[in-house]
Amino acid sequence: DFGDSISVNISFSGDRYKLTDHGETLWNMEQLGIDLTSNKKQKKYQLLNNIVQNYSLVIENKHINFYTNRINLSQAIHDYVLAISEISYLGILKKENIKSLFKDEVMQYFLSNRKIYPNIFPEFKVEGKSKLIHSFEAVFPGEATEYVKTIKRIDKNNAKNVLFDWNDVEIHRNKNFDSNARLNIITEQQDDISEAVSTMLSQYNVEVFSFENKKQLEEKFSNV
Repeated sequence: DFGDSISVNISFSGDRYKLTDHGETLWNMEQLGIDLTSNKKQKKYQLLNNIVQNYSLVIENKHINFYTNRINLSQAIHDYVLAISEISYLGILKKENIKSLFKDEVMQYFLSNRKIYPNIFPEFKVEGKSKLIHSFEAVFPGEATEYVKTIKRIDKNNAKNVLFDWNDVEIHRNKNFDSNARLNIITEQQDDISEAVSTMLSQYNVEVFSFENKKQLEEKFSNV
């Protein structure tokens, strides 16, 4: 599967660190007939470019690189892995479905329906006890604060990553009287989740919603 294992190579020169995939990500995709870089007019190139800019990456000879210093190294590794997995997921976008990234699609829906979702706080960032900064696509404050992550297709790896993020921000939540906060994941197709992953998420009381089921989203988030 795309993005199932991501290797990060780190080298050090002068006072800066370079994180690279040695060209593996784009090469793997080319082997599967997906060329993200040659046609700059195609939508997938634009989506790749958005990710590159969001994460301040540099593509050099098809190597995806990121430059940082010692102080920011652990945050850089965390963000780099997220960026590579986002790029990998471009490979599974169906042709008719590449108008936008899944995350953007979900947020566009919430933000263009503010009357239904008046309490939404988009793009919520929290520092965890590991000192890493974690991003949640949205937060809905209420009796119980509802945190939202979007994952197009949930697999074992990205489910584990989300649970790590969630546990890492527990101290922040407790400090801010959010000890009864809940994590919600919005995905493309709820039915695609394996039983093992479903069990793992339910042990942490994580609720999963299909993006296409707008009625369910309204019931959950509109009266929060």
